[in-house]
Amino acid sequence: MTNDDYADMAADYEANPIRHDEVGDVEVRLPAGRPAGGGPARGRTPTTSVRFPQPIRDRLNARADAEDVKPAEIIRRAVVEYLDRHAV
Repeated sequence: MTNDDYADMAADYEANPIRHDEVGDVEVRLPAGRPAGGGPARGRTPTTSVRFPQPIRDRLNARADAEDVKPAEIIRRAVVEYLDRHAV
């Protein structure tokens, strides 16, 4: 796509923003890089450390508990969603 294509899409979005009824649910599940029990890695999954203020960490843990997943899964989903919405 060209810069003009992106400019046209941006102008169209500004003139006709997406309505809530046009957006479906999004769910992204990324496989964990290492199986439980110290088994062999299924792929290269470098770690990235992130620090959160306690209130955000509490919300993250509550969401993870509600979905019966680890907090890292919620973080991975959030990063993927952000990157999809803010493509470079």
